[in-house]
Amino acid sequence: MTHSNQAEQRVSAAMGYLDRDTRKRANLTISTNTQVRELLFEGTQCVGVKAIVDGREQEFRGREIILSSGAIHSPAHLLRAGIGPVGHLKDLGIPVLMGLPGVGQRLMDHPSISLSSFVRRGARMNGHTRRHMQLGLRYSSGLAGVPKGDMFVVLLSKSAWHAVGEQIGSLLTFVNKTYSETGQVKLASRDPAAEPIVEFNLLSDRRDLDRLMSGFRKMAAIQMSDIVKKVTDKPFPAAYTDKVRKIGVVNTRNRILTKIAATLMDGPAALRHYMIDNFVVEGFTFDQVINDDEALEAFVRKATIGVWHASCSCRMGRADDPMAVVDIQGRVKGIQGLRVVDASIFPVVPCANTNFPVLMSAEKIAAAMMQ
Repeated sequence: MTHSNQAEQRVSAAMGYLDRDTRKRANLTISTNTQVRELLFEGTQCVGVKAIVDGREQEFRGREIILSSGAIHSPAHLLRAGIGPVGHLKDLGIPVLMGLPGVGQRLMDHPSISLSSFVRRGARMNGHTRRHMQLGLRYSSGLAGVPKGDMFVVLLSKSAWHAVGEQIGSLLTFVNKTYSETGQVKLASRDPAAEPIVEFNLLSDRRDLDRLMSGFRKMAAIQMSDIVKKVTDKPFPAAYTDKVRKIGVVNTRNRILTKIAATLMDGPAALRHYMIDNFVVEGFTFDQVINDDEALEAFVRKATIGVWHASCSCRMGRADDPMAVVDIQGRVKGIQGLRVVDASIFPVVPCANTNFPVLMSAEKIAAAMMQ
């Protein structure tokens, strides 16, 4: 798989663009320990932001303001400023600055499901590379009316940073061309410190559910092939549960606990199977989901998650599109001096990872601004 990697580090936007010479520029100030509280307006002209910098309130003003907080927090900033669906704003007592029904609506991600297994010692890649996704499989579901290459599988040689994660590999199947477009971002309160309400509704289109079920069966067949069975043990349908999230927090306690558990997992097969059945698997076994379509559907409905590709909550579109939030240069409709530039402006989530498309969008809009 192609990935953005240099000297065993992922090249972030900061690493790729904010090089030493750029950081020295007189017209660039990077403010760290900073949280934007609100957008500032004079009428419908956005003139700046109010932020907390190292605990103190400060205003930043400019001729043009660029909102780049991602598909969750960019719409939240707009909503708190009174830009969004009128009904939702009135429910929260927020004065309407500009009624744009598309703000926070039609949030998208790539629905995914995982089939995991214990990876035997000799087959683990840990320690060889930072990157634990080396191989991908793109295939066509063959579903009527769906374009080719609509499915993608990522092979993970480890599932988490800790010792047990280094023993668990996964076949992560996701819908590259998804049709579920009913997700949304709403405000829980007017308080900028309160996280917004996020509802992805990842399986709102039946085609996405059907393709994930089919994809899981394909991965089960690969998992049961002789060549994969030689290097793995105890396959199980994986879910990103609260238990998994808690043990995934990087701290000393989890480091010690997973080290002990990993030592036991590398022991006798009976002990390993007991631990996976009792401490890892929740609700569904491998045999259940591959032999019972109802169990497979129930598992997929319960365990499907996104792959951190949140997009489309401030969509780009034509002037006559009532659900469009920004134009082709990222300018917010009906507002002056404010652009949104991040994954939220995608009309649909790309059939790809979102890192490079976001960078491409930023470069194109930056070029338009310079012109």
